[in-house]
This record gives sequence, C-alpha cells and structure tokens, in this order.
Amino acid sequence: MKNQNIVFTRSVPKMSKARLFRSVLALGVVALIMHVSLPRAQAYDLSSLNGSYADFNSGLAPVSPQGPHRPVPISAYLPLYAAGLWTFDGAGGLTTRLVFNFGGGFIFGDNWDLNLTGTYTVNADGTGIMTFAGIRRRHFVIGAGGNELKYIDTDPTGGDVAGGSMVKQ
Repeated sequence: MKNQNIVFTRSVPKMSKARLFRSVLALGVVALIMHVSLPRAQAYDLSSLNGSYADFNSGLAPVSPQGPHRPVPISAYLPLYAAGLWTFDGAGGLTTRLVFNFGGGFIFGDNWDLNLTGTYTVNADGTGIMTFAGIRRRHFVIGAGGNELKYIDTDPTGGDVAGGSMVKQ
C-alpha cells in the first residue's frame, strides 16, 4: 500500500497540484459569490399596499383659503393635527377614518365618524399618489418593504402644509 501512495504522488507533477489547488479555490470563490448575492431593489406595485395603516399627520392649515398658488402670510395659518386608520385593498382603492384637530379649538370627526374613500397609484420605485375626498392628494413613498409610508399633503386648492407617516398595523 505504501508503494501505491508514493507512486501516485510521484506521478502528478508539482505544477499540476498548484494549478489544481488554484482551480478548486477559484471555483469555491465563484460558488460563494453566487450564493451570497447583493439584494436587488424591490419593485413595487398596487399590491405593495395592502391592509390597515395607522396614520399621524401634522402641519398648518389656512384659516380661510384664498385659492391655489396664492401666497398666504404665516399669520393666516393655524396648526393641524390628524390621526387616522387607512385601509388599502391592494388593487388601488382605499378607505380611511380620520380625526382632525385644527388649532386646538375645532375638532372634526372626534367620534371616528369622518369616513372617506379614494384611490392610489404606486410606481415601481415605491413612490405614489393617494387621491381622496374629491381632489385631496398625498404624494408618498413606501418604506420598510411596504410596512411604512412617508407623505406630504399636496392638495392643489386647500392650502394645507402638512406631512406625516403611516405604519402598517
């Protein structure tokens, strides 16, 4: 038996052993790279928003709106806070229940009885637009794999200056 082992060692030239070692090492590195690949960017669509999201919104609302794109002095605004529960159907439809607090003196929907319906769109990069109550809009971006939304109110006629975030329940 000893002679057979010696014969095998002597029959393989030293250069071939080094080449074999490098080849095996290179194949191992390639296999590792293929196994541990970089995460790919997630492609978003309407189904990325599905289920209920808790909402908090804050900003400023004009005391008496003067129409779109008109400069309004800061003294004409009062604080705006809102909480809501938004439900997305995964197909472009939404419903919401909201409570608003305007300047601490006027609370709207305080029995969770302000119910709105609307639609939403989602782009492949996770940005989108919600439209509700006729012309009210929010531009948003999806985060945390669909578990979070960051948005700003972009109502063209109301004059609100507000933004907020939603978290999936």
